[in-house]
Amino acid sequence: MIAFADGHYYEALIFDLYGTLVEIFKQSEYKDNLDSIIAALGVNPGRFAAAWKETWEAYPYGDYPSVEARFDSALERYHGTTEYPRPEGLQKAVKLRNDYIQGQTLKVKEGAIDALEWAAREGYKLGMVSNCSAETAMIWNESPLARYFPDPSLSCVLKLKKPEPEIFLNETNKLGVDPGHCIYVADGDDHELDTAMALGMATVLVTYDLEDAYRHQPFPESEHSITHFSQLPAAVMGLERARKRQSG
Repeated sequence: MIAFADGHYYEALIFDLYGTLVEIFKQSEYKDNLDSIIAALGVNPGRFAAAWKETWEAYPYGDYPSVEARFDSALERYHGTTEYPRPEGLQKAVKLRNDYIQGQTLKVKEGAIDALEWAAREGYKLGMVSNCSAETAMIWNESPLARYFPDPSLSCVLKLKKPEPEIFLNETNKLGVDPGHCIYVADGDDHELDTAMALGMATVLVTYDLEDAYRHQPFPESEHSITHFSQLPAAVMGLERARKRQSG
C-alpha cells in the first residue's frame, strides 16, 4: 500500500519559467529589440544579427559572464578582430537587452501567484527548472516569483540545460524528493516533458496562443493540460486521485 502523507502522493510541484509561469517571448518583440540594439550600435543589421546568433551558440546555457561580455563577443565576430572601435551606443544597447529580458521575467501570468499560494497551503514543495540566459539570474530577486523559488535551477548558473536529466535531478535533490513523487508543470518546449516523464514525474502541460510565440517545438501531446492557472488545482487533484486508484 502506498502511503499518502497529508492526503497527497505527490510531494512537490516543479515548474518551468518562460511560457509557463511567465508569458512566452514574442517573435515580433524579439525582432524589435534586436532592431533597437542594432540602431544603438550603428552596425550593419544582417551582419550583426548573424554575429549575435553566433554568441548564443558560444554560450549554450545562456551562461555568458555578463551582458557586456556577450556584446564584446558579438562585436569581435562582427569586426573579425578583437581590436575594434567601441560604439558610442554600446551601453544603451546593453540596457536595451537587459530591459527586454528582465521585463519579460516580470510578466507573471494571470493566476500563477494564486496557484502557487494554493500549492503551498496544500503542503507541496515548490521547485523550478528553467533554460534561461544570464539576465534572468541577474533580475531574479526582484521577481514576485522569487519568494516561492529562492534557489531555482537555472541553466545559465548550473551550465546544465533541459532536456538534460541532470538539471531536473539537481532540483529534486535540493527539494529532497524522489522524481516519482513530483509533478512537472511546463509548456513542453525543449522536449522537457519527455525527460520529466522518463524520470518518473507526472506532468501537466501549460498551453497558450501560439501566434507570434517564440518557442522551439510544437506543443507535445499530453493527457493533462491547462490553459490558465486557475485550472491547476483541479489538474493536480486529478493526478492525486489517479494515484490513489492505482494504489487500491
